[in-house]
Amino acid sequence: MEKLLTVTIPAYNAEKYIEYTLNSLGAGYGEKKQLEQLEILVVDDGSVDQTGAIADQYAEKYPDIVRAIHKENGGHGSGINCGIREARGRYFKVIDADDWVDSEAFWKLVRTLEQCEDDAVVSGFYWRLDNGNGNPESFSKEVEIKEPFSGVIYGQTYLFDEVAENLYIKMHGVTWSTAILKQLPMRIDEKCFYVDSEYVLYPIPWIQTIRFIPDFVYQYRIGREGQSVSPERLLRNQNDYEKVLGALLLFYEDCIAGKYPCTEPKLHYIEGGIARCVSGRIKIFLSQRADRKIKEELVQSERILQNKYPAIYEKNRNKAVKMLRLSHYRLYRAAVFALKHSKRKV
Repeated sequence: MEKLLTVTIPAYNAEKYIEYTLNSLGAGYGEKKQLEQLEILVVDDGSVDQTGAIADQYAEKYPDIVRAIHKENGGHGSGINCGIREARGRYFKVIDADDWVDSEAFWKLVRTLEQCEDDAVVSGFYWRLDNGNGNPESFSKEVEIKEPFSGVIYGQTYLFDEVAENLYIKMHGVTWSTAILKQLPMRIDEKCFYVDSEYVLYPIPWIQTIRFIPDFVYQYRIGREGQSVSPERLLRNQNDYEKVLGALLLFYEDCIAGKYPCTEPKLHYIEGGIARCVSGRIKIFLSQRADRKIKEELVQSERILQNKYPAIYEKNRNKAVKMLRLSHYRLYRAAVFALKHSKRKV
């Protein structure tokens, strides 16, 4: 039987979080008919703790809803790829094993999916700062994107090309058409961090319609020790970041060459998305000590980008990057100092 929504949870050594994540998906807000339309895939990515055993317990208790998939370790992208291959739902959403959903908002999303045929549905999400007390609901929260664009009419179907210029879709907020994900000619990079940008940009050439709902469904945990977006992990995994950026630039070249059905608004959107990744790469350079050699590497990478991909270079919207470029990188040391003493360590 086809399901309405597949929720994929890539999970590696997540025994501390996975039960809370799973429970948030079914906390009494969904009717029996809606629950039966839900498919939850827990992709155990070679965990060496009790993650796999917990997934098996839920699959045994809810055999028509939860499936536990055990595989060798392949990284976050591998878990997503596995979920896409196995998905039987008409729509597809990824939830990280240490995050969760607001149950009431999640079931509003489900009811929206029941009533629409759009290629993508975008909902809001909160950043939830882990205060270490073990109670996620007590974590302070912050909205990064208050609304998708000014004047949005929630629940209305939009042509993607008509609103692309004002959009910024993040992985935590998007629910894709599974059919589009299954027919993508490329896969998410495996054994690699920072693949979120691939997940949100690769489908764009094929997206025709999009809908927005006002509910803040996803609860994204930040501040957890060892999180991949911390400055320390960004620096340690710099090669992974370069790998993903390289894959996105090859994808962009294929879009320009007409290999994919990429309209001009979609191409501009992809340029903006990759420009955000470039800002992330600059952040990695600035996360290191102020050093002449590192500065030279930064400047060289920027020159290559400007010469080879001028449209992406010009799409930058990050004010700090803009100031750094306008100063011809004379503000490099000041930028290193400012990042080191910034309050948000994510």
